[in-house]
This record gives sequence, C-alpha cells and structure tokens, in this order.
Amino acid sequence: MATLFYGIISSINYSSGTANITLQDRENQVIQGVPFLSAYYEMPRPGETVAVLFEELNGQIGKGVILGTLFLDGNKPGEYGPDIFYKQFADGAGMKYTPDSGELEIKVKKVVVNEIEYKAAQKG
Repeated sequence: MATLFYGIISSINYSSGTANITLQDRENQVIQGVPFLSAYYEMPRPGETVAVLFEELNGQIGKGVILGTLFLDGNKPGEYGPDIFYKQFADGAGMKYTPDSGELEIKVKKVVVNEIEYKAAQKG
C-alpha cells in the first residue's frame, strides 16, 4: 500500500538524482536514496518540504518516490493564472509562456546563444 508523506530534504545526491528525506512525523526517521519523479533536472534545496509517496507494509517504509516540492509560506508561485506556464529558478530568473498569445517571456541576467535561426511565420 502506498502512503503520502510530507518530508524534509536532508541531503541530495546530485549525480544520481536522489535525496535523503527526513520524516518529522516518524521521529525524524531518515529514508536514504529516494529518487525524484521528474522529466527534467531540477533539485530542491536541503531543508525544503516535499511530497513523497512510500510503500508501507506493517508500519515499515519501503521503496518510494519524491513527487515534488510544495507551495508553502516560503515558496509561493512567482506568476500565476489559469492559462500560463511559469518556471521560476532559485536565483529569481524565470520564464513565462502564455499559449493564447504564443508569447514566451524570459527573465535572466545573461543570455548566451551559440546559434540562432529565424523563420518568419507563414500567413495562410
């Protein structure tokens, strides 16, 4: 049976994409080497709260997966709305895509481009 827990990232193994999770409601039990459920590489910081799904048999925690970080008091969405995709990075940089307008807004200190190709939209 799978059980949802809220845990704290205690440490991260960046090369393996796993973290050690402290479960405060389980007397600060630390579960080691829990993988992230993700299609891209972005690690939270130690101390952040995450949602974790663990197999649980007879009160014992087995294999699990980190579902992601949570929007809490110290972690609020930088942009929001029903029809946008917004990604904010730890240093404040971000990007916002609005499908209705097809506009992509990028907020960064520096952009490095190796090559660029421009194609005008075809009318028709």
